[in-house]
Amino acid sequence: MLDNVEGYKKYLEEHQLPVLEGVPVSGQWYRVPVPGAICAGGSPYWGYMRKGTEPGLIVFFLGGGVSINAYTAARPSRLAVQGETFYFDDKSLPYMDMALNRGIFDDTQDNPFRNWSCIFVSYATGDFHVGNGDFHYTTTDGSPAVLHHHGYSNYSGLMEQATKHLSAPTKLLITGTSGGAFGVAALASDVMRYFPECSDVTCCPDSALLLNDQWRTIAQNNWQASKRIWEPLQGPNICLEWMRNLYAEKGNTVRYLYINSIRDVAFAMYQHYIDHGTLEVKREQCLQFEKDLKEMVDTLKSEIPGIGIFLFDNPIGEMNPESMGTVHTLIHDPEFYRPVKHGTSLRDWLWSAVNGNVYNAGLDLLEG
Repeated sequence: MLDNVEGYKKYLEEHQLPVLEGVPVSGQWYRVPVPGAICAGGSPYWGYMRKGTEPGLIVFFLGGGVSINAYTAARPSRLAVQGETFYFDDKSLPYMDMALNRGIFDDTQDNPFRNWSCIFVSYATGDFHVGNGDFHYTTTDGSPAVLHHHGYSNYSGLMEQATKHLSAPTKLLITGTSGGAFGVAALASDVMRYFPECSDVTCCPDSALLLNDQWRTIAQNNWQASKRIWEPLQGPNICLEWMRNLYAEKGNTVRYLYINSIRDVAFAMYQHYIDHGTLEVKREQCLQFEKDLKEMVDTLKSEIPGIGIFLFDNPIGEMNPESMGTVHTLIHDPEFYRPVKHGTSLRDWLWSAVNGNVYNAGLDLLEG
């Protein structure tokens, strides 16, 4: 395994994306340094951008777990390391160079988004992109440490740098996956202020359902998010609360979408940690996730008129099939192009939606 990991690291070094200096070339991805921005462990942060040839813009928030307390803070994800891990930190950032030509970012001819500009908000702070503070904890070896929850300042600094090189879009798609999908719901209004002349805006979180009665306290005290971020958090469903708040502020000036698999194995596992203290994939937790998702979808449809929902049930394959779990996220995956069980691909559904034809797909998967 070590040889494989070291070989992968060497490959990354040899294929590192260029750092943006001067005028960007259309169609080329760049690392975008953000002055003063840091990752969870204190090393420099960067995001990415691609200048397109069409007047559409994707602002994409990458996922990568979340830290909610001292226990999770002490257990960031590591390549080839077994055991409980909860979020991406500094060590993950170089690997993001390899994540930019998949799913909605693929430059294949059958991708209708291929010529759009993109701002890719990388993620290495464990705070759903909304934090502004430093969280002190103790590492697993007993040493004092600090997790820099600087997700919001990193995002906003990246936006300042990237927008210098982009024309005002006529269409704006704000999307992201997993931990980034929560950021979409929280920060869509904030993103819109960078493009005040754009009146065609779509907000589309891909997979954002975790229930915790302590979200408000976590956002306020652990992440030290701004009051406008934590104040709307009244219940356990953090994405739902932020989507409600966005609709209350923007109403029908935004096109609202939501994507999820019906028994999301990654969220079921993390929910088991929230509820029971261990990261485990349990059949009963996957089935409970399905019930929670149905309640969330029903509420979104009731409270946000015209929202488009895309549900799917792609199985996780050989990894613990008895759990009945389904895959985690789709928009940044090669499966983005392929029709799912109900016959519609996420690509076609999303392209239709950003062009004004919003509809639901897969709602019958929650019936029964």
